[in-house]
Amino acid sequence: MDAEIKIMAEPQMNPEVCQFTVDRPLINNGPSIRFESVNQAEDSPLAKALFGIGNVSQVFVSGSMVTITQSVPEDWRIMGKKVGQTIRQVIQSGSPLISDEAMKKIPPSEKIKTKVEEILNSMINPAIAAHGGQIELIDVKHNDIFIRMSGGCQGCASSKATLKQGVERTLRQEIPDLGGIYDVTDHAGGENPYYR
Repeated sequence: MDAEIKIMAEPQMNPEVCQFTVDRPLINNGPSIRFESVNQAEDSPLAKALFGIGNVSQVFVSGSMVTITQSVPEDWRIMGKKVGQTIRQVIQSGSPLISDEAMKKIPPSEKIKTKVEEILNSMINPAIAAHGGQIELIDVKHNDIFIRMSGGCQGCASSKATLKQGVERTLRQEIPDLGGIYDVTDHAGGENPYYR
């Protein structure tokens, strides 16, 4: 039997979301993967077991992290114990955590890059330009993207909301297999951030 598996839970700003960091990789040097239904998770034991807890609407696995989104807000002190127990059981079973078939569906990073740039240029930047903002793609690693906000978006109090509710929603609708979206903006720096 494995040594004790340590898991740290970190509830997010959105009360329906909690990130669980496990003391070992769940995906080795590969893309992140998002499951939005139990059907998508059918061949991936970790995601399937997490949906089996109930009240789970989304499972996102990246490196050694699992991010769970609830269907309805429930106290993470209670639900987190179920999630931790489930993660430990699946790891200790020794079965592959994510199916090879699910990983093969992830598009190559060059295709992700092209599609993200197209969406930023045609849909997102024209919408935020009215507020003097712009978003650029800085890097793509597997299917994770790193973006930077500038102009009116840099340092704006609403930048997190813009990223989560507008930018991320649009990108995920257009690219379902997109991994993590990471904001690398220095919101306090620059010559003219919105707020200092």
